[in-house]
Amino acid sequence: MNRMQYFFLSLIFVLLFTSTESVLTTYKKSLLNELQSTEAAQLSAKAVALQSVINRNFNLMVSLEAYVSAGYLKDKSDQEIQAYIEALYAGSQASAFNVVIAPHGVMKFVYPLKGNEDIMNWDLLQDPRENVQKQVNQALQTKKMTTDGPFMLLQGVQGLVARKALFQDGVFWGFVSVAINMDKLLIEAGIEDDADEGPRMAIRSPGMPAFYGENRMFFQSPLISVIDLQDTKWELAATPPDSAVKTINIQMLIIRFSILLVLFLGLFFIIYIIRQRDRLSEAVNERTQELQIANEDLTAANEELIAGQQELQESTKRMQESEQMLSYMAYHDVLTGIHNRAHFQMMLKEQITYNQVRGTSLVVLFFDLDNFKMVNDSHGHHMGDYMLQKVVQRIQQSHLVFHTFARFGGDEFAILLENCSSQQEIQAFCEQLIAVLKPPCILANRSFFINASIGIVQYPYGGETWEALLKNADIAMYMAKKESGSSYSFFNQHMEMLSISKLEMENHLRQSMDRNELEIVYQPQVDCMKGAITGVEALLRWNHTTKGYISPSDFIPVAEEIGLIDVIGEWVLRGACSQMKAWHRQTTEPLRISVNISVKQLHDERFVDKVIAILEETGLEARYLEMEITENVAMQDEQMGVLNRLRQLGISISVDDFGTHYSSLSYLKRFPVTKIKLDQSFVRGVQTDDKDRAMIKAIISVANAFGLQMIAEGVETEEQADFLVANGCHHIQGYYFYKPMKPAQLQAILNEELHDKLAFLGANSVHNYDI
Repeated sequence: MNRMQYFFLSLIFVLLFTSTESVLTTYKKSLLNELQSTEAAQLSAKAVALQSVINRNFNLMVSLEAYVSAGYLKDKSDQEIQAYIEALYAGSQASAFNVVIAPHGVMKFVYPLKGNEDIMNWDLLQDPRENVQKQVNQALQTKKMTTDGPFMLLQGVQGLVARKALFQDGVFWGFVSVAINMDKLLIEAGIEDDADEGPRMAIRSPGMPAFYGENRMFFQSPLISVIDLQDTKWELAATPPDSAVKTINIQMLIIRFSILLVLFLGLFFIIYIIRQRDRLSEAVNERTQELQIANEDLTAANEELIAGQQELQESTKRMQESEQMLSYMAYHDVLTGIHNRAHFQMMLKEQITYNQVRGTSLVVLFFDLDNFKMVNDSHGHHMGDYMLQKVVQRIQQSHLVFHTFARFGGDEFAILLENCSSQQEIQAFCEQLIAVLKPPCILANRSFFINASIGIVQYPYGGETWEALLKNADIAMYMAKKESGSSYSFFNQHMEMLSISKLEMENHLRQSMDRNELEIVYQPQVDCMKGAITGVEALLRWNHTTKGYISPSDFIPVAEEIGLIDVIGEWVLRGACSQMKAWHRQTTEPLRISVNISVKQLHDERFVDKVIAILEETGLEARYLEMEITENVAMQDEQMGVLNRLRQLGISISVDDFGTHYSSLSYLKRFPVTKIKLDQSFVRGVQTDDKDRAMIKAIISVANAFGLQMIAEGVETEEQADFLVANGCHHIQGYYFYKPMKPAQLQAILNEELHDKLAFLGANSVHNYDI
């Protein structure tokens, strides 16, 4: 039929049956719309029911994930975990085909067991099914719940599977999954039950063939409802039942047949063809759009793959460069460019093995730079680094012959020698090394002389393993450092015994406080003019469990060296302040407590805050506390701020052993000192040494000139006390009056009369000592 014929046919039909067809058409449309509305409501109800059943079963994933992520699997037996899954399944009224916890991808915990025997201990990461591997990889990449299905499960049924990968501390832990039997799912959602009397239905994933119902329904302008499955969707399509449509069509055919059956059928046929053509065109357009979108997606994916390939190539190149750099850094020192400790140890191991086979000689020299710390402290670490670089340059540019030269860290270096069997050869090498380092190093327009202390150990006399050789070389270097600068020392067994003894003391000293081996004794300080005790010095004692009392001169330097002096000093300060506060409650005249502190304690930025806290804790007023600074380390200007803050609190500052170490008149000028403590080495020479008597008078004169208090320690005889008092030093501390004693003993003598000890004051005769 051409256009003209179609036009005339339509025109005749319109002219003859315009009014009647208008009514019939309107009536038919109303019937179809009503049917469409009814079927749309039923389809929506089915979709909601299906979505609800899926969500109810998939909600088990949340509980399983929380159970695993919260660490409840730890310390749980398999039976307890299986019981939890069973309780969770029953409590949620789920109808899932199974719920699974798969640590490391292995389905170890499955419920219910019946019907799921085939998947017990199944390794998902090794599953040969392509769709399962795709879902597993997607779960690992997205770290979200993924769904797959329906597909044929290992149990032999069609199922829908939800799965999620779990990670703990960023590391893959395993999977949790829920599977639903598709047949039971459709029955529970009420879809299959109504298949005969309800609307015709079909279900598919977008763009995929229908897995339930007839796929052609999606090409017949069906009613569509969407089911959301987390990372995918399902489309439910439905068309009105054939019986309902047929009834309407019969009604319309009967009416139209009464008007004009032939025309009606002809027109209906023509209209039907036109409509089919339109539908086909619409389907083609939709499919064309889908293909265009898919093509765009593929193009974008291809571009991403190309970009990813380029990035991978660049990453591979950077990784290779990093590996080369790490390989270099693993065996080289960054600052100096020479080999490091790791390389030296490796070479030493190899040479020991070689020596055992060939019988060649092997010598390890271990040395560091004397007073290197002074360079760092006075001029900064950058100057210290420069000095280290100059040392390496000198050794490398010298004519010294060695096997390996390495920096161990800080200012420590090691040299490995071979074929150097006699001590004369080794000594000659060490002297040459010292000579190489001897010329001054210019830093900040100042000349610094580099001195090295060298420890020497020979294989196998000094050790048969590389660990023993390095340890004993370190011991020998320590002994060389104690003797003098720019020296060397061969290792011997006596050194090892001394080192072990020192190490034992360090280890035992670390445990001394926990073992209650440390104790505080107190020595009174007497004002001879008042004839009374006016102060007490707190002294630390160590009562070793096996060796008895150890001299403070032996263990205090060790405590400073191992960094324990801060803890011990704080313990002594707290105990002394607490004891003095207790005595204040029992005496009418408050005494002053003197506590020794190490200069190293002043390096602690929180030292003043600790002192304040101890005073507040014990209740002792600051004016009754005196701190004695021991001169074993020269004080720097950095400590001035700490001392000033202590003086602002009201604490007195005393210089102990004045005149024997680093102290000078500049101390009295620069630092907030309130008292000078005369060292006992001067006091001992009062009766025999003119210079000591002159020194004492000079120090007393200096103290008076600076307005400082003066106290002499170590006074043991009446003659010594007489001379000191006669020359203006009225405060005495020593065995002449009292020895150090425990708190209970000192409590008993606080109010003791001192007339007998001070009888020399009433004699009105002072011993005459020529000076």
